[in-house]
Amino acid sequence: MKKVALILTLALISLNLIAEAPAPKSAIVVDAYVDGNAITKSAAIGDILVVNVAHLNTLLTAQNNIKQVRLFIDCIEIEGSVPVGWCPHGDGADVKFLLQRTADNNKTWNLLLGYPEFGKQFYHLPLSIGIGLAGQSVQATNVNSFDFVRIEKAWFWGCIIVLLLYFGVLLRYAKTTPMLRDAPADLTPLGIPGLDAGNAPFSLGKVQMAFWFSIVLASYVFIWLITDNYELITTGTLVLIGIGAATGLGAVSINNNKSGGTIKQVQSLQAQQADLRQATDLLRASLPAAGIEGKIAYNNFLDSQLTTKINELIDGLKIGKDTFFNDILTDENGISFHRLQMVVFTMVLGFVFLYTVWATLTMPDFSPTLLTMQGLTAGTYLGFKIPEKQS
Repeated sequence: MKKVALILTLALISLNLIAEAPAPKSAIVVDAYVDGNAITKSAAIGDILVVNVAHLNTLLTAQNNIKQVRLFIDCIEIEGSVPVGWCPHGDGADVKFLLQRTADNNKTWNLLLGYPEFGKQFYHLPLSIGIGLAGQSVQATNVNSFDFVRIEKAWFWGCIIVLLLYFGVLLRYAKTTPMLRDAPADLTPLGIPGLDAGNAPFSLGKVQMAFWFSIVLASYVFIWLITDNYELITTGTLVLIGIGAATGLGAVSINNNKSGGTIKQVQSLQAQQADLRQATDLLRASLPAAGIEGKIAYNNFLDSQLTTKINELIDGLKIGKDTFFNDILTDENGISFHRLQMVVFTMVLGFVFLYTVWATLTMPDFSPTLLTMQGLTAGTYLGFKIPEKQS
């Protein structure tokens, strides 16, 4: 009986000791800073981030070594963020992570850094820093407002200046040269001055080409500034630029062929008029023979008709600019639906393109259906342009 009592007493004492034993403390992030400068509490992609973790040993077991630890930013695991080094101290450690974009974590970085709003957070974004095991939840952290550099301000404004210079050059030469306008017809074969380049109407095909190039250029710079990634051009982006280039080239080719044909037609009419006037002069030399006056009157009528036709064709070659939107939306019949269709659909796709870049920090890879639709609108424009009068 005494043995049973002794055993029960020892068991109660053991249970009491177990209950009073402190539970193992969970790993917790205490601090975070850039490698080599513990004072700097901010970092950007490309930096090495040092994460000071207390009680790290409680997270690591025989099955979970340091290579299973991952960096968590705003409670989101950064895939593939294997520590590049660590310095243990006591039951904690300083764990180092290289902040880099890879194919595995590209979408995660885009989620964290996308949707930049103008203001203080446009350049620097407060984010929490944590750690955890791969595929598991984040551990507790005291670093809840780490200053992550989204965009370097100096680089941002430097690129803005470059883009403004580009758009300044584009707008200046668009006004004074045929860069975005229909090239004026060369009327020197007719012996008359042609239309000044700055007074020619804007070309819808060239404007669309410049539209897509400008959007892609600005988007490329914006994404590169945030992500430090330069492999950004998607297949869909290349197709859009190709459609714009093909449309502009097609419009120029059609205009050149039409102007060349019109000039040949004018030269042919002028040759007919010269022959007619020569015949009229011979008739006048035969006066006052009977019936000659009637023939002279008829020849003068034909001469007048030829003059009117020649002047109409030359005026068609010298049609000048109107307002920008009238130039790109109008043909000889007024506002044309096929031109309006192309403008509207291009603007819609352009808006979707820019929104995607701003939200996800990637250039959209439009589906074959959307790209085909864009190509159809461009092809319809070129098809209707062939029978248009020269302008």
